[in-house]
Amino acid sequence: MGKSVYMQMKEKSLPFIEAYIDDLIKHDRKFLKENPGVPFLHFTGETGTHLTPFWDVEKYPKKGERVKYLFGMVTREEWVREEMSVVPDMEHRYGRSDLALYFNGKCLKEITYHDAAKLAKEYEREMLRRWA
Repeated sequence: MGKSVYMQMKEKSLPFIEAYIDDLIKHDRKFLKENPGVPFLHFTGETGTHLTPFWDVEKYPKKGERVKYLFGMVTREEWVREEMSVVPDMEHRYGRSDLALYFNGKCLKEITYHDAAKLAKEYEREMLRRWA
């Protein structure tokens, strides 16, 4: 049996992190345990990690419903746009420029930041298309 997704992620990410290690060892680990098989992008830099899930369409609020998100209320369309909007800026704005990973629901692989931004845009388009 191969290594768990978390162990693979930890081995690749840990050498880069100088601060906020709890991002990886607590928060990311909890996400993986509570959401097995959910695809995601994962970014690592000196100041911790950032995980962007690609939720199933059912995870989002119903049409017209507003839900609490960060510091306000959003629709499902606003939620998905907000989540995906950080991905293209991850390398520069958030300083997570050392490692980008993609989990497609089955396997974890290293990708470029360009490919991560492309995947996020494709996911956003697909969700918005489904809701149109």
